Amino acid sequence: MKKYLFVLLIFCLCSTGLVLDRETIAQTAPKSIKVSGVVSLTGGMAGQGTQLRNAYEIFVEKVNASGGIYVKEYGKKIPIELRVLDDESDGVKTQGQLEVANSWDAVANWGGLGCSAFEMGTPIAQKNKMTWLGPGCGGWTPHQQNNKWLFSTFIKNPFTAPSVFDMILRIPEPRPNKVAIFEINQLDAQEAEQYWREAANKNGFKIVFHQKYPAGNKDFSAMITGAKAAGAEILLAYPIPPEGLTLVKQMKELDFSPKVAFLIRAPESSEFGPSLGALADYVFVPVGWSNKMRLPGNEYLVPKFKEKYGKNPDPVVGSAYAAGEVLVNAIERAGTLERTAIRDAVKTTDMETVAGHIRFSDEGWAIDKVLLILQWMGGDANIVYANKVAEKYGDKIPLVPLKLQPKWAER
Repeated sequence: MKKYLFVLLIFCLCSTGLVLDRETIAQTAPKSIKVSGVVSLTGGMAGQGTQLRNAYEIFVEKVNASGGIYVKEYGKKIPIELRVLDDESDGVKTQGQLEVANSWDAVANWGGLGCSAFEMGTPIAQKNKMTWLGPGCGGWTPHQQNNKWLFSTFIKNPFTAPSVFDMILRIPEPRPNKVAIFEINQLDAQEAEQYWREAANKNGFKIVFHQKYPAGNKDFSAMITGAKAAGAEILLAYPIPPEGLTLVKQMKELDFSPKVAFLIRAPESSEFGPSLGALADYVFVPVGWSNKMRLPGNEYLVPKFKEKYGKNPDPVVGSAYAAGEVLVNAIERAGTLERTAIRDAVKTTDMETVAGHIRFSDEGWAIDKVLLILQWMGGDANIVYANKVAEKYGDKIPLVPLKLQPKWAER
């Protein structure tokens, strides 16, 4: 009997110890998982930066509705606490806001859009050893600078720029052949110009006009007149959002109607079509996501966005939402909130997202990424081209036939 009581006493003490140990662990778990979002809410990139914030907030709301992220180290789900910081579309201020996020003890940062923020912000993430994960920009160079904390869900210039020629080569003969390039004086646009030139030469296209211009330019008349005089049938440009509207308006005023107007960046905004009305028709833009996609997760994201904001989400929304999915998946696999462990888990990402399959190269860019080309028509942007990676999803990425731009007088 004494032996039985002794064993029972030991069992009770051990059980109590286990309970106390679990309570101690639970008490040490943080109340939230701090994640920053340094994006542009004001300045030239504010339109798209606001869309990123909206995407991150919708994603966090969904995750927290289920209790948060399960973290094995604490044996429980912990909600995400998102702190959005405005970099005012200024790369220097991106650096400052990343320092704020670091002082706040964010475990990672959901980044913004645009190569100024991307190029200047990521060295701070490297210094502070905090994952910078987001759309970023089409820039290739930042990924060649040995930054081990940088990850971008965007497709990069070596793949985006040549896609216009892949698209045109699918058109039956006779095809447009003469190319004009309007090159904004920014690193990502300089890269695109290089890949445009290489792809044009490789595929038998002829560059008949090329001119650089500074960011903030408000007068494209000389370039438009030069391209028109050269007989350009294809226009390639990389304008920031406000410039894109100005460019198209001046093309109408000067009666320049290339059969293909392929503009990277500016036409991604859902405001592009409504702002220009019928002038936006026929403009092409390459993207990594579209609200027309039917991949898992989009059945929640698209209607939820429309419910909250009264319109369909821009292409950048899907890239931001995918960054959210990647980070949550990485934290769950890491099983801890330690920054290096999270970074290492992001590096080994291999998963499906609302924007298709995501895995990263050693330099942090998305490998074998879905690339689509949209064409504005009647106030909407429809998918007219999908790369080979996207083709595997079949009718989950619905395509419509593209249309070459007629002369303005014939529209």
